[in-house]
Amino acid sequence: MSRPRRDLNSRDLNSEDLKVWRFVTRNVNPLHDMPRHPAEDQTSDDPPPRAHNPPALVSDSPKQVAPRAPQPLALGSMVDMDRRTAQRFKRGEMVVDGRIDLHGLSLDQAHGALTAFMRGAYARGARCVVVVTGKGKGDSVGKIRKETPHWLNQAPLRSMIVAVTEARTGHGGAGALYVLLKRKRS
Repeated sequence: MSRPRRDLNSRDLNSEDLKVWRFVTRNVNPLHDMPRHPAEDQTSDDPPPRAHNPPALVSDSPKQVAPRAPQPLALGSMVDMDRRTAQRFKRGEMVVDGRIDLHGLSLDQAHGALTAFMRGAYARGARCVVVVTGKGKGDSVGKIRKETPHWLNQAPLRSMIVAVTEARTGHGGAGALYVLLKRKRS
Protein backbone atom coordinates (compact mmCIF):
# COMPACT_ATOMS: atom_id res chain seq x y z
CA MET A 1 0.00 0.00 0.00
CA SER A 2 1.40 3.40 -0.87
CA ARG A 3 1.29 6.45 1.28
CA PRO A 4 -0.72 9.43 0.05
CA ARG A 5 1.55 12.06 -1.42
CA ARG A 6 1.89 15.19 0.64
CA ASP A 7 2.34 18.24 -1.56
CA LEU A 8 4.75 20.83 -0.30
CA ASN A 9 3.81 24.41 -0.32
CA SER A 10 5.71 27.52 0.62
CA ARG A 11 4.24 27.71 4.11
CA ASP A 12 5.79 24.30 4.95
CA LEU A 13 9.26 25.73 4.38
CA ASN A 14 11.10 28.33 6.42
CA SER A 15 13.15 31.03 4.67
CA GLU A 16 16.41 29.07 4.72
CA ASP A 17 14.65 25.97 3.36
CA LEU A 18 13.14 28.07 0.58
CA LYS A 19 16.59 29.40 -0.37
CA VAL A 20 17.98 25.87 -0.49
CA TRP A 21 14.98 24.64 -2.47
CA ARG A 22 15.34 27.44 -5.02
CA PHE A 23 19.09 26.79 -5.35
CA VAL A 24 18.63 23.06 -5.86
CA THR A 25 15.79 23.39 -8.36
CA ARG A 26 17.02 26.44 -10.30
CA ASN A 27 18.10 24.35 -13.32
CA VAL A 28 15.34 21.74 -13.18
CA ASN A 29 12.74 21.64 -15.94
CA PRO A 30 9.32 20.47 -14.77
CA LEU A 31 7.68 17.42 -16.33
CA HIS A 32 4.87 18.09 -18.78
CA ASP A 33 1.55 18.93 -17.12
CA MET A 34 3.03 18.85 -13.63
CA PRO A 35 2.26 21.78 -11.35
CA ARG A 36 5.25 23.77 -10.19
CA HIS A 37 6.02 24.22 -6.52
CA PRO A 38 5.02 27.68 -5.25
CA ALA A 39 8.55 28.30 -4.02
CA GLU A 40 9.82 27.89 -7.59
CA ASP A 41 7.95 30.96 -8.76
CA GLN A 42 10.31 33.23 -6.85
CA THR A 43 13.69 32.92 -8.49
CA SER A 44 16.87 33.66 -6.68
CA ASP A 45 20.44 32.85 -7.51
CA ASP A 46 21.49 33.06 -3.90
CA PRO A 47 23.52 30.01 -2.92
CA PRO A 48 22.21 28.03 0.01
CA PRO A 49 23.56 28.94 3.42
CA ARG A 50 26.63 26.97 4.41
CA ALA A 51 26.35 24.54 7.26
CA HIS A 52 28.33 25.57 10.31
CA ASN A 53 29.57 22.03 10.94
CA PRO A 54 30.08 20.11 7.73
CA PRO A 55 29.41 16.38 8.00
CA ALA A 56 32.48 14.34 8.89
CA LEU A 57 31.73 11.75 6.20
CA VAL A 58 31.93 14.19 3.31
CA SER A 59 35.37 14.38 1.75
CA ASP A 60 36.74 17.10 -0.53
CA SER A 61 38.63 14.59 -2.67
CA PRO A 62 37.22 11.38 -4.10
CA LYS A 63 38.73 8.28 -2.56
CA GLN A 64 40.22 5.64 -4.79
CA VAL A 65 38.88 2.25 -3.81
CA ALA A 66 41.20 -0.53 -4.83
CA PRO A 67 39.45 -3.70 -5.95
CA ARG A 68 39.88 -6.31 -3.28
CA ALA A 69 41.52 -9.56 -4.20
CA PRO A 70 39.13 -12.50 -4.12
CA GLN A 71 39.49 -14.97 -1.26
CA PRO A 72 41.24 -18.22 -2.16
CA LEU A 73 38.86 -20.97 -3.22
CA ALA A 74 38.44 -23.81 -0.78
CA LEU A 75 36.95 -27.04 -2.09
CA GLY A 76 33.31 -27.14 -0.95
CA SER A 77 33.24 -23.58 0.44
CA MET A 78 30.10 -21.64 -0.54
CA VAL A 79 30.94 -18.16 0.72
CA ASP A 80 29.71 -15.66 -1.88
CA MET A 81 26.37 -17.16 -2.87
CA ASP A 82 22.85 -17.46 -1.58
CA ARG A 83 21.81 -20.58 0.31
CA ARG A 84 19.54 -22.00 -2.41
CA THR A 85 22.22 -21.72 -5.12
CA ALA A 86 24.78 -23.26 -2.76
CA GLN A 87 22.48 -26.23 -2.08
CA ARG A 88 21.77 -26.80 -5.77
CA PHE A 89 25.46 -26.51 -6.63
CA LYS A 90 26.60 -28.95 -3.94
CA ARG A 91 23.90 -31.48 -4.83
CA GLY A 92 24.78 -31.36 -8.52
CA GLU A 93 21.33 -30.04 -9.44
CA MET A 94 22.58 -27.17 -11.59
CA VAL A 95 22.58 -27.49 -15.36
CA VAL A 96 26.07 -28.37 -16.54
CA ASP A 97 27.03 -25.94 -19.30
CA GLY A 98 30.33 -27.54 -20.21
CA ARG A 99 32.75 -30.34 -19.43
CA ILE A 100 36.48 -30.88 -19.85
CA ASP A 101 38.35 -34.15 -19.37
CA LEU A 102 42.03 -33.77 -18.46
CA HIS A 103 42.81 -37.52 -18.62
CA GLY A 104 45.92 -38.43 -20.57
CA LEU A 105 47.39 -34.92 -20.57
CA SER A 106 50.71 -33.82 -19.09
CA LEU A 107 50.63 -31.21 -16.32
CA ASP A 108 51.50 -28.39 -18.73
CA GLN A 109 48.94 -29.54 -21.28
CA ALA A 110 46.26 -29.94 -18.60
CA HIS A 111 46.95 -26.47 -17.18
CA GLY A 112 46.75 -24.86 -20.62
CA ALA A 113 43.63 -26.80 -21.59
CA LEU A 114 41.91 -25.91 -18.29
CA THR A 115 42.74 -22.22 -18.64
CA ALA A 116 41.50 -22.07 -22.24
CA PHE A 117 38.33 -24.02 -21.40
CA MET A 118 37.47 -21.84 -18.38
CA ARG A 119 38.03 -18.61 -20.31
CA GLY A 120 35.84 -19.87 -23.14
CA ALA A 121 33.10 -21.05 -20.79
CA TYR A 122 33.05 -17.70 -18.99
CA ALA A 123 33.04 -15.78 -22.28
CA ARG A 124 29.99 -17.66 -23.55
CA GLY A 125 28.13 -17.16 -20.25
CA ALA A 126 28.36 -20.70 -18.84
CA ARG A 127 27.42 -20.92 -15.18
CA CYS A 128 28.37 -24.46 -14.04
CA VAL A 129 31.06 -26.64 -15.61
CA VAL A 130 32.56 -30.03 -14.80
CA VAL A 131 36.33 -30.54 -14.74
CA VAL A 132 37.24 -34.25 -14.88
CA THR A 133 40.68 -34.79 -13.34
CA GLY A 134 40.62 -38.51 -12.58
CA LYS A 135 40.86 -40.07 -9.13
CA GLY A 136 44.61 -40.14 -8.95
CA LYS A 137 45.52 -43.78 -9.64
CA GLY A 138 48.31 -42.98 -12.10
CA ASP A 139 51.18 -40.56 -11.47
CA SER A 140 50.14 -37.83 -13.92
CA VAL A 141 46.43 -38.17 -13.08
CA GLY A 142 47.15 -37.80 -9.37
CA LYS A 143 49.20 -34.70 -10.02
CA ILE A 144 46.48 -33.17 -12.19
CA ARG A 145 43.92 -33.85 -9.46
CA LYS A 146 46.18 -32.23 -6.88
CA GLU A 147 47.09 -29.21 -9.03
CA THR A 148 43.66 -28.33 -10.41
CA PRO A 149 42.48 -26.41 -7.30
CA HIS A 150 45.74 -24.42 -7.37
CA TRP A 151 45.27 -23.56 -11.04
CA LEU A 152 41.69 -22.44 -10.38
CA ASN A 153 42.96 -20.13 -7.60
CA GLN A 154 45.47 -18.38 -9.86
CA ALA A 155 44.88 -15.36 -12.02
CA PRO A 156 43.15 -15.09 -14.48
CA LEU A 157 40.80 -17.94 -13.51
CA ARG A 158 40.13 -16.99 -9.88
CA SER A 159 38.38 -13.76 -10.86
CA MET A 160 35.83 -15.77 -12.91
CA ILE A 161 34.97 -18.39 -10.28
CA VAL A 162 32.50 -18.33 -7.39
CA ALA A 163 32.98 -21.83 -5.95
CA VAL A 164 34.41 -25.31 -6.52
CA THR A 165 33.16 -28.57 -5.06
CA GLU A 166 33.53 -32.29 -5.69
CA ALA A 167 31.17 -33.63 -8.34
CA ARG A 168 28.37 -36.12 -7.69
CA THR A 169 28.76 -39.73 -8.81
CA GLY A 170 26.87 -39.19 -12.07
CA HIS A 171 29.33 -36.50 -13.16
CA GLY A 172 32.55 -38.23 -12.11
CA GLY A 173 32.42 -38.29 -8.31
CA ALA A 174 35.80 -37.96 -6.60
CA GLY A 175 37.49 -37.75 -10.01
CA ALA A 176 35.70 -34.55 -11.04
CA LEU A 177 34.93 -31.06 -9.80
CA TYR A 178 31.98 -28.74 -10.26
CA VAL A 179 33.10 -25.18 -10.94
CA LEU A 180 30.55 -22.37 -10.54
CA LEU A 181 31.40 -19.39 -12.70
CA LYS A 182 30.43 -15.80 -11.99
CA ARG A 183 27.76 -14.24 -14.13
CA LYS A 184 29.33 -12.34 -16.97
CA ARG A 185 28.70 -8.61 -16.69
CA SER A 186 27.86 -6.89 -19.94
